[in-house]
Amino acid sequence: MGLFDFLKVAVKDKKPAKPARMAVSVIEFDGRSFPIAALTTKGFATKAFDGSLIQGQNARVTVRVDDPAGKFSFAATIAVTDTQGGKLVGVWTMLPTEVEDVIRKYAQIRSKQQGGK
Repeated sequence: MGLFDFLKVAVKDKKPAKPARMAVSVIEFDGRSFPIAALTTKGFATKAFDGSLIQGQNARVTVRVDDPAGKFSFAATIAVTDTQGGKLVGVWTMLPTEVEDVIRKYAQIRSKQQGGK
């Protein structure tokens, strides 16, 4: 037994598996992001909101949807309607028809996945 045998390290040829990429849908603004709880052509709701916006305020946000029902993103202006209970609820001030169509299709796919019509 040699003097430095305790330094030997066994190395496996196997590479560790990459962690599975989690699907995340978020509303982003000012470098913050909040998970989407609901998304419609009228507006949205988030969960785990930190209170950085107040009711009645307008804001420019980016919406990033990435889940089994769809993957898309868009920028929009919102009017904040509710910030109580750790949630953020907002309505779109104006959405292009293309974005509305994508959101409608996304909602139909989500409904089917959750056992709806």
